[in-house]
Formats: sequence, structure tokens, C-alpha cells
Amino acid sequence: MFAGRYLWWMLIAMAIFLFFAMCFDYVTWATVATSGCARVAGTCGPIILTMTGSMKPAGVYLAGGIMLAVTFVRIRYIGMSWLWSAFVLILFIASAPFPLLLANAWTGQLKPETVLTNLPLSFLFLVVLGTYIGWSFEESTVKPLGNNRIRSFVVKLAAAYGALIVLAETPAFAAFPARLLGLQSLSADVAALQPKLYDALTFGAGNDTLGYVALAVVAVGLATTLLPAGILRMPAWLSHPFMLPGSRR
Repeated sequence: MFAGRYLWWMLIAMAIFLFFAMCFDYVTWATVATSGCARVAGTCGPIILTMTGSMKPAGVYLAGGIMLAVTFVRIRYIGMSWLWSAFVLILFIASAPFPLLLANAWTGQLKPETVLTNLPLSFLFLVVLGTYIGWSFEESTVKPLGNNRIRSFVVKLAAAYGALIVLAETPAFAAFPARLLGLQSLSADVAALQPKLYDALTFGAGNDTLGYVALAVVAVGLATTLLPAGILRMPAWLSHPFMLPGSRR
């Protein structure tokens, strides 16, 4: 999937999400107002229940499914490992409730401090990676993750660390075994393991400071792969006039 098509589908998915999250309630109201159901007691309830209980969530899930699918396709198209798709899936599940919170901005009920308080680390990771893979690698000489093996290893290590923190602090992952497989005991074990894993990853600090450090490492590492090669060699060029001919650097 080319970068332009990836961005186009992402915009389509965002438009679908905004429509169902912010505007669909007005569609429901208009449908009820024009159907004449108010003349017969009890007939408006099924309409409202169908539209708000089935159609609206289906539209939100459709938008999320499109975003997830095109991200997977784009990752594979530019030659990145399938592990990055697993990374995206973890981030997507963990940050899913946050866009619904942003939808409250339409009604004027959302405050900036609420956004900052509830802004998940997973959403920031997702934004960084989604922005990076939108770069038109197919039209440039830049290779995804660059050619520097050390930098690539550091970025992958920081991303893996961030994914583990997200897994440890998101209750939804503990509920999956019970919800999908009916394994209540496994869900209880995972839920009990999550706080211990989180404490181990944060070295008992109990906050996401190291997670934000990992986010910064990933963001800076990915950004440097997009810089022209000449800029990366600039320190050597600047030191050249001060080096004696034949001297060691």
C-alpha cells in the first residue's frame, strides 16, 4: 500500500469515526422525529436502541478496523517485521477508549486537563509509529528503520519495553482469556501478574516515566532515519578543518 493510499484510508477512517462518535446522535434524533413513532407509545424505544446500541458502535468498530487493517498492510508493504504489527495491535487495544473520550469535545464537556490526565502512553506510541510509516519510503532512498543496526536495535528494544508497560497497565488484556475463551482462572492469574510486571518494569517507581523515555527514544530514533545522510555526516565535516592531514580522528 503506497503512502498516499495509506493516508487516504486513514482520513476516511477518521471521518467515519467522527461521524458516528459525534454526529450520529443527531441522525438518531432526526430519524425519531420524522418517523412519527411518538404517536404510538413504546415504539420509539426500539428505534433508539437499534441506532445507538447497534449501529453507532458498529460504525466506530468499522473505523477502528479500517485503521488497523491499513496499518498492518502498510507495515508489511514497506518491509517492516510482522512484530511491528503485533506492537500496533497492543497499542490499538490499549488506547481504544481514548478517542471516545475526545469525542466529548463536540458537546463542550471536555476539558484540557481531562485530556492530559487520561492521555495513555499507548496512544502516543501509536501516533509516532503511524506518522512514521506514512512517510513515502517508496519514493525516496530512505529505508524503514535505516541502515544503522545499532540504532535499529535500540528503537526495537525501546518499542518492546513500551509494549510491555502497556500490557502491564491495561486491564483489558487480563479480560481477554475470560471473554474470548471462557477461562476465568487464566484471566485472574493475568490480572494478578500485571501489577508485579508493572512494578518490575518501572523498578518500583509506580509511574510511566521510563515509558515516556522509551517513547522519546523511539520517536528520535525513527526521526533520525528520515534525515538526509549528509546531515548525519555533518559532525565529521565540521571537525575536518581542525584535523591535521594524516592525523587520526
